[in-house]
Amino acid sequence: MYIRMARVSKPMKLVALRIDEEQKARLEQLAEERDVTLSRAFREGAILYLNELREKAHKARGGDVTFLGIRRDEGGRTLNKPSKPTAGERDRVEELASAIQTRGLGEIRAAWEVGASSSVVLAALGQWLSLVGQLYVSNAGEVGWDWFLRDYCPGFEAPEASEQLRRVVRTSLVSETPVDLRVVLDSLSAGCVRLLHDAETQETVRRAILPAWVVFDRDAHA
Repeated sequence: MYIRMARVSKPMKLVALRIDEEQKARLEQLAEERDVTLSRAFREGAILYLNELREKAHKARGGDVTFLGIRRDEGGRTLNKPSKPTAGERDRVEELASAIQTRGLGEIRAAWEVGASSSVVLAALGQWLSLVGQLYVSNAGEVGWDWFLRDYCPGFEAPEASEQLRRVVRTSLVSETPVDLRVVLDSLSAGCVRLLHDAETQETVRRAILPAWVVFDRDAHA
């Protein structure tokens, strides 16, 4: 008798092959304790595992390489050969810039400039980072925040700097930690400009973030 098996994604197959029975049991326990599916637990494991591999490759190459493989020299200049977007891609990059740079980050800065509390501004930045993380590495959690901060935002390239900011943002509504919001906003703004520039000039980046943006924008207007 033929029994149809549930389809398993490649990342789940990869992690399932790499972990032993004890680790699998631990994932099952975590899934039960956190009231999430085992599939989600495997996906979280896949993200962490693939990120670890990428970190090792990054160190082995000895260069500054972003999550999507964009290489930079010591001055931060892009080394990859540029490519021109199609008219449709250019329009989508402009829509993305308007959404995340002008409306998103711009309105958060405007709220801070007229006196919004630092805790509210940081919480809003957390929402903004979740959106950017989802578009950039398909992860709205701190994994996505971390990759964007370290790949694009001046002053947060080091893991320790990224972790410190993520901790401040994460706890902003329950614990007030002194932070220079002007420095944070300036860095995020510069990072956003750099990401949008890569989206405009690098096919690899366009292929990764524009489809994600189309899906997000469609759901937002559904």
